[in-house]
Amino acid sequence: MAYRFQIASDMIRDGLGLELINTTNQVCAEVFRCDADNTLKMSLFGDDLPFVQIENLVLIARKELARYEDGTPLPPAIPLERS
Repeated sequence: MAYRFQIASDMIRDGLGLELINTTNQVCAEVFRCDADNTLKMSLFGDDLPFVQIENLVLIARKELARYEDGTPLPPAIPLERS
């Protein structure tokens, strides 16, 4: 199944989201940047989503949703600890 990404503004939730859309135009997942409280959240709306698509969603969201409306940058990624 092919997927695409789109940026969506949400005035009610006061923020901007990057959505993962499937071939039937359903939103399968979203990374949402809330400008009201400077939070970043991810929501999954489907089962069995391909890992690579979720990984791409997160990576693209870091780039496209780079700063909150007040100019504050997104929180940095947490480095992986290797054992």
